[in-house]
Amino acid sequence: MENLQRLRVLRAVADHGSFTAAGSALSMTQPAVSQQVSALEREMGSRLVERSTRGARLTAAGEVVLRHALHILRSSDDARRDLDELRRGDLAPVRVAAYPTACTHLLPPAAAAWRSRRPGSPFAFTECDAARAVALLRQGAVDLALTYDYAAHPADLDHLRTHPLPDDPLRLVLPVGHPLATAPVADLTALAGEPWISGTAFACAESLRAICGVAGFTPRVALDSDRYPTTLALVAAGHGVALVPASALAGPRPGVVVRPVHPAPPPRRRWAVLAARPAPAVLDLLDCLVAAATP
Repeated sequence: MENLQRLRVLRAVADHGSFTAAGSALSMTQPAVSQQVSALEREMGSRLVERSTRGARLTAAGEVVLRHALHILRSSDDARRDLDELRRGDLAPVRVAAYPTACTHLLPPAAAAWRSRRPGSPFAFTECDAARAVALLRQGAVDLALTYDYAAHPADLDHLRTHPLPDDPLRLVLPVGHPLATAPVADLTALAGEPWISGTAFACAESLRAICGVAGFTPRVALDSDRYPTTLALVAAGHGVALVPASALAGPRPGVVVRPVHPAPPPRRRWAVLAARPAPAVLDLLDCLVAAATP
Protein backbone atom coordinates (compact mmCIF):
# COMPACT_ATOMS: atom_id res chain seq x y z
CA MET A 1 0.00 0.00 0.00
CA GLU A 2 2.92 2.34 0.69
CA ASN A 3 4.18 1.81 -2.85
CA LEU A 4 0.71 2.54 -4.23
CA GLN A 5 0.64 5.79 -2.26
CA ARG A 6 3.94 6.82 -3.82
CA LEU A 7 2.46 6.22 -7.27
CA ARG A 8 -0.57 8.32 -6.33
CA VAL A 9 1.76 11.10 -5.22
CA LEU A 10 3.62 10.96 -8.54
CA ARG A 11 0.31 11.18 -10.39
CA ALA A 12 -0.74 14.18 -8.31
CA VAL A 13 2.57 15.96 -8.97
CA ALA A 14 2.11 15.38 -12.71
CA ASP A 15 -1.51 16.60 -12.58
CA HIS A 16 -0.90 19.72 -10.43
CA GLY A 17 2.63 20.79 -11.37
CA SER A 18 4.01 21.37 -7.88
CA PHE A 19 4.60 19.55 -4.63
CA THR A 20 2.48 22.07 -2.72
CA ALA A 21 -0.55 21.69 -5.01
CA ALA A 22 -0.15 17.89 -5.07
CA GLY A 23 -0.04 17.86 -1.26
CA SER A 24 -3.20 19.95 -1.08
CA ALA A 25 -5.01 17.56 -3.42
CA LEU A 26 -3.92 14.55 -1.34
CA SER A 27 -4.32 16.21 2.10
CA MET A 28 -0.55 15.91 2.64
CA THR A 29 2.11 18.44 3.55
CA GLN A 30 4.63 19.58 0.97
CA PRO A 31 7.54 17.90 2.82
CA ALA A 32 5.59 14.62 2.92
CA VAL A 33 5.06 14.79 -0.86
CA SER A 34 8.77 15.45 -1.34
CA GLN A 35 9.67 12.46 0.85
CA GLN A 36 7.35 10.13 -1.10
CA VAL A 37 8.79 11.25 -4.44
CA SER A 38 12.36 10.85 -3.20
CA ALA A 39 11.60 7.35 -1.92
CA LEU A 40 10.07 6.39 -5.26
CA GLU A 41 13.10 7.76 -7.11
CA ARG A 42 15.40 5.63 -4.94
CA GLU A 43 13.31 2.54 -5.72
CA MET A 44 13.31 3.26 -9.46
CA GLY A 45 16.98 4.28 -9.55
CA SER A 46 16.17 7.36 -11.64
CA ARG A 47 15.26 10.99 -11.14
CA LEU A 48 11.54 11.18 -11.86
CA VAL A 49 10.76 14.85 -11.11
CA GLU A 50 12.56 18.06 -11.98
CA ARG A 51 12.15 20.55 -9.13
CA SER A 52 12.43 24.29 -9.72
CA THR A 53 11.17 27.58 -8.30
CA ARG A 54 8.43 27.47 -10.92
CA GLY A 55 7.12 24.10 -9.71
CA ALA A 56 7.75 20.49 -10.65
CA ARG A 57 7.52 18.49 -13.84
CA LEU A 58 8.20 14.87 -14.69
CA THR A 59 11.39 13.83 -16.39
CA ALA A 60 11.38 11.39 -19.31
CA ALA A 61 11.91 8.59 -16.77
CA GLY A 62 9.07 10.00 -14.69
CA GLU A 63 6.72 9.88 -17.69
CA VAL A 64 7.58 6.21 -18.22
CA VAL A 65 6.89 5.40 -14.56
CA LEU A 66 3.67 7.42 -14.61
CA ARG A 67 2.37 5.55 -17.66
CA HIS A 68 2.75 2.24 -15.84
CA ALA A 69 1.55 3.74 -12.56
CA LEU A 70 -1.76 4.72 -14.12
CA HIS A 71 -2.41 1.09 -15.12
CA ILE A 72 -1.43 -0.14 -11.64
CA LEU A 73 -3.62 2.40 -9.86
CA ARG A 74 -6.58 1.67 -12.14
CA SER A 75 -6.25 -2.07 -11.43
CA SER A 76 -5.96 -1.37 -7.70
CA ASP A 77 -9.12 0.77 -7.76
CA ASP A 78 -10.97 -1.91 -9.75
CA ALA A 79 -9.90 -4.60 -7.27
CA ARG A 80 -11.03 -2.48 -4.33
CA ARG A 81 -14.40 -1.92 -5.97
CA ASP A 82 -14.87 -5.63 -6.68
CA LEU A 83 -13.91 -6.51 -3.10
CA ASP A 84 -16.34 -3.95 -1.70
CA GLU A 85 -19.13 -5.46 -3.80
CA LEU A 86 -18.16 -8.95 -2.67
CA ARG A 87 -18.21 -7.92 1.01
CA ARG A 88 -21.65 -6.39 0.58
CA GLY A 89 -22.84 -9.60 -1.08
CA ASP A 90 -24.26 -7.73 -4.06
CA LEU A 91 -21.72 -8.57 -6.76
CA ALA A 92 -23.60 -7.81 -9.95
CA PRO A 93 -23.78 -10.60 -12.54
CA VAL A 94 -22.03 -10.18 -15.86
CA ARG A 95 -24.84 -10.27 -18.43
CA VAL A 96 -24.11 -11.46 -21.97
CA ALA A 97 -26.28 -11.65 -25.07
CA ALA A 98 -24.98 -13.84 -27.89
CA TYR A 99 -26.07 -15.41 -31.17
CA PRO A 100 -26.68 -19.20 -31.10
CA THR A 101 -23.37 -20.38 -32.60
CA ALA A 102 -21.44 -18.29 -30.09
CA CYS A 103 -23.58 -19.70 -27.27
CA THR A 104 -22.72 -23.22 -28.40
CA HIS A 105 -19.05 -23.02 -29.32
CA LEU A 106 -17.51 -19.79 -27.98
CA LEU A 107 -19.23 -18.67 -24.79
CA PRO A 108 -19.03 -21.96 -22.79
CA PRO A 109 -15.21 -22.31 -22.80
CA ALA A 110 -14.74 -18.57 -22.33
CA ALA A 111 -17.14 -18.48 -19.38
CA ALA A 112 -15.42 -21.50 -17.82
CA ALA A 113 -12.04 -19.74 -18.02
CA TRP A 114 -13.63 -16.58 -16.62
CA ARG A 115 -15.12 -18.47 -13.65
CA SER A 116 -11.68 -19.85 -12.82
CA ARG A 117 -10.43 -16.27 -12.62
CA ARG A 118 -13.41 -15.06 -10.61
CA PRO A 119 -14.78 -17.95 -8.55
CA GLY A 120 -18.24 -17.26 -7.21
CA SER A 121 -18.93 -14.37 -9.58
CA PRO A 122 -22.44 -14.58 -11.08
CA PHE A 123 -22.92 -14.92 -14.81
CA ALA A 124 -26.04 -14.79 -16.98
CA PHE A 125 -26.57 -15.03 -20.72
CA THR A 126 -29.33 -14.57 -23.28
CA GLU A 127 -29.35 -16.55 -26.52
CA CYS A 128 -30.78 -14.50 -29.38
CA ASP A 129 -29.99 -13.42 -32.92
CA ALA A 130 -27.04 -11.13 -33.55
CA ALA A 131 -29.09 -7.97 -34.10
CA ARG A 132 -31.09 -8.55 -30.93
CA ALA A 133 -27.88 -8.98 -28.92
CA VAL A 134 -26.71 -5.53 -29.99
CA ALA A 135 -30.14 -4.04 -29.29
CA LEU A 136 -30.06 -5.41 -25.74
CA LEU A 137 -26.66 -3.81 -25.21
CA ARG A 138 -27.90 -0.44 -26.49
CA GLN A 139 -30.80 -0.70 -24.03
CA GLY A 140 -28.45 -1.38 -21.12
CA ALA A 141 -30.00 -4.81 -20.55
CA VAL A 142 -26.65 -6.63 -20.95
CA ASP A 143 -23.00 -5.78 -20.33
CA LEU A 144 -21.53 -7.50 -23.39
CA ALA A 145 -22.99 -8.59 -26.72
CA LEU A 146 -21.53 -11.10 -29.16
CA THR A 147 -22.51 -10.38 -32.74
CA TYR A 148 -21.27 -10.93 -36.28
CA ASP A 149 -21.49 -9.45 -39.73
CA TYR A 150 -20.14 -9.86 -43.25
CA ALA A 151 -18.24 -7.38 -45.36
CA ALA A 152 -21.13 -7.46 -47.85
CA HIS A 153 -23.53 -6.30 -45.13
CA PRO A 154 -21.77 -4.60 -42.20
CA ALA A 155 -23.58 -4.42 -38.88
CA ASP A 156 -24.54 -1.02 -37.46
CA LEU A 157 -22.08 -0.72 -34.58
CA ASP A 158 -21.63 3.06 -34.71
CA HIS A 159 -21.08 4.81 -31.39
CA LEU A 160 -20.50 1.48 -29.62
CA ARG A 161 -17.35 0.16 -27.98
CA THR A 162 -16.38 -2.83 -30.12
CA HIS A 163 -13.58 -5.35 -29.95
CA PRO A 164 -12.93 -7.62 -32.96
CA LEU A 165 -12.67 -11.34 -32.33
CA PRO A 166 -10.82 -13.65 -34.75
CA ASP A 167 -12.71 -14.07 -38.03
CA ASP A 168 -14.85 -17.14 -38.63
CA PRO A 169 -13.97 -18.54 -42.10
CA LEU A 170 -16.72 -19.96 -44.30
CA ARG A 171 -16.56 -23.56 -45.48
CA LEU A 172 -18.51 -25.37 -48.19
CA VAL A 173 -20.68 -28.24 -46.94
CA LEU A 174 -21.57 -30.98 -49.44
CA PRO A 175 -23.43 -34.28 -49.16
CA VAL A 176 -21.07 -37.24 -48.95
CA GLY A 177 -21.88 -38.51 -52.46
CA HIS A 178 -21.46 -35.15 -54.20
CA PRO A 179 -19.05 -35.13 -57.21
CA LEU A 180 -16.95 -32.40 -55.56
CA ALA A 181 -16.76 -34.21 -52.22
CA THR A 182 -13.39 -35.78 -53.11
CA ALA A 183 -11.78 -32.52 -54.27
CA PRO A 184 -9.36 -31.02 -51.73
CA VAL A 185 -10.66 -27.54 -52.62
CA ALA A 186 -14.04 -27.00 -54.26
CA ASP A 187 -14.32 -24.61 -57.21
CA LEU A 188 -17.20 -22.24 -56.53
CA THR A 189 -17.93 -21.75 -60.24
CA ALA A 190 -18.66 -25.48 -60.53
CA LEU A 191 -21.60 -25.01 -58.12
CA ALA A 192 -23.51 -22.53 -60.29
CA GLY A 193 -26.30 -25.00 -61.02
CA GLU A 194 -26.60 -26.40 -57.49
CA PRO A 195 -29.50 -25.84 -55.10
CA TRP A 196 -28.37 -23.91 -52.00
CA ILE A 197 -29.42 -23.87 -48.38
CA SER A 198 -29.40 -20.23 -47.30
CA GLY A 199 -29.46 -18.57 -43.90
CA THR A 200 -32.57 -16.60 -43.06
CA ALA A 201 -30.86 -13.54 -41.55
CA PHE A 202 -30.50 -10.74 -44.10
CA ALA A 203 -26.71 -10.58 -43.61
CA CYS A 204 -26.35 -14.32 -44.30
CA ALA A 205 -28.55 -14.29 -47.42
CA GLU A 206 -26.93 -11.11 -48.74
CA SER A 207 -23.46 -12.56 -48.16
CA LEU A 208 -24.29 -15.75 -50.06
CA ARG A 209 -25.52 -13.72 -53.04
CA ALA A 210 -22.40 -11.53 -52.97
CA ILE A 211 -20.02 -14.51 -52.74
CA CYS A 212 -21.70 -16.35 -55.60
CA GLY A 213 -21.93 -13.11 -57.58
CA VAL A 214 -18.14 -12.83 -57.55
CA ALA A 215 -18.03 -16.30 -59.15
CA GLY A 216 -20.44 -15.12 -61.85
CA PHE A 217 -23.79 -16.64 -60.85
CA THR A 218 -26.81 -16.07 -58.65
CA PRO A 219 -27.40 -18.90 -56.16
CA ARG A 220 -30.60 -20.91 -56.62
CA VAL A 221 -31.91 -21.06 -53.05
CA ALA A 222 -33.87 -24.24 -52.45
CA LEU A 223 -34.45 -23.97 -48.69
CA ASP A 224 -33.77 -21.55 -45.82
CA SER A 225 -32.66 -22.33 -42.30
CA ASP A 226 -31.67 -20.15 -39.36
CA ARG A 227 -30.00 -23.02 -37.44
CA TYR A 228 -26.79 -24.66 -38.61
CA PRO A 229 -27.64 -28.16 -37.29
CA THR A 230 -30.73 -27.99 -39.50
CA THR A 231 -28.64 -26.75 -42.44
CA LEU A 232 -26.23 -29.68 -42.05
CA ALA A 233 -29.11 -32.14 -41.86
CA LEU A 234 -30.64 -30.70 -45.03
CA VAL A 235 -27.31 -30.95 -46.88
CA ALA A 236 -26.80 -34.53 -45.66
CA ALA A 237 -30.25 -35.42 -47.02
CA GLY A 238 -29.32 -34.08 -50.46
CA HIS A 239 -31.45 -30.92 -50.50
CA GLY A 240 -28.55 -28.66 -51.46
CA VAL A 241 -25.13 -27.32 -50.56
CA ALA A 242 -24.29 -24.55 -48.10
CA LEU A 243 -21.62 -22.16 -46.88
CA VAL A 244 -21.28 -22.56 -43.11
CA PRO A 245 -18.97 -20.78 -40.62
CA ALA A 246 -16.16 -23.01 -39.39
CA SER A 247 -17.19 -22.47 -35.76
CA ALA A 248 -20.48 -24.25 -36.48
CA LEU A 249 -18.61 -27.33 -37.78
CA ALA A 250 -16.80 -28.29 -34.58
CA GLY A 251 -19.04 -31.22 -33.66
CA PRO A 252 -20.05 -34.42 -35.45
CA ARG A 253 -21.04 -33.96 -39.08
CA PRO A 254 -22.72 -37.20 -40.26
CA GLY A 255 -23.52 -37.39 -43.95
CA VAL A 256 -21.64 -34.28 -45.05
CA VAL A 257 -18.18 -33.34 -46.29
CA VAL A 258 -16.59 -29.99 -45.48
CA ARG A 259 -14.26 -28.38 -47.99
CA PRO A 260 -12.51 -25.02 -48.44
CA VAL A 261 -13.71 -23.22 -51.53
CA HIS A 262 -12.00 -21.24 -54.28
CA PRO A 263 -12.11 -18.31 -54.54
CA ALA A 264 -12.02 -18.06 -50.74
CA PRO A 265 -15.10 -16.16 -49.56
CA PRO A 266 -14.79 -13.29 -47.09
CA PRO A 267 -15.15 -14.68 -43.55
CA ARG A 268 -17.85 -13.98 -41.05
CA ARG A 269 -16.56 -11.17 -38.82
CA ARG A 270 -17.13 -11.59 -35.08
CA TRP A 271 -17.43 -8.74 -32.61
CA ALA A 272 -17.64 -8.31 -28.87
CA VAL A 273 -19.60 -5.15 -28.09
CA LEU A 274 -19.30 -3.58 -24.64
CA ALA A 275 -20.91 -0.82 -22.64
CA ALA A 276 -19.09 2.52 -22.67
CA ARG A 277 -17.53 1.94 -19.24
CA PRO A 278 -17.25 -1.83 -18.76
CA ALA A 279 -16.62 -3.22 -15.30
CA PRO A 280 -13.36 -5.11 -14.67
CA ALA A 281 -15.24 -8.42 -14.62
CA VAL A 282 -16.57 -7.70 -18.14
CA LEU A 283 -13.08 -6.91 -19.40
CA ASP A 284 -11.86 -10.17 -17.89
CA LEU A 285 -14.59 -12.02 -19.79
CA LEU A 286 -13.53 -10.23 -22.99
CA ASP A 287 -9.98 -11.53 -22.51
CA CYS A 288 -11.35 -15.06 -22.12
CA LEU A 289 -13.51 -14.69 -25.24
CA VAL A 290 -10.52 -13.59 -27.31
CA ALA A 291 -8.52 -16.57 -26.07
CA ALA A 292 -11.40 -19.00 -26.76
CA ALA A 293 -11.93 -17.61 -30.28
CA THR A 294 -8.25 -17.74 -31.24
CA PRO A 295 -7.37 -20.92 -33.15
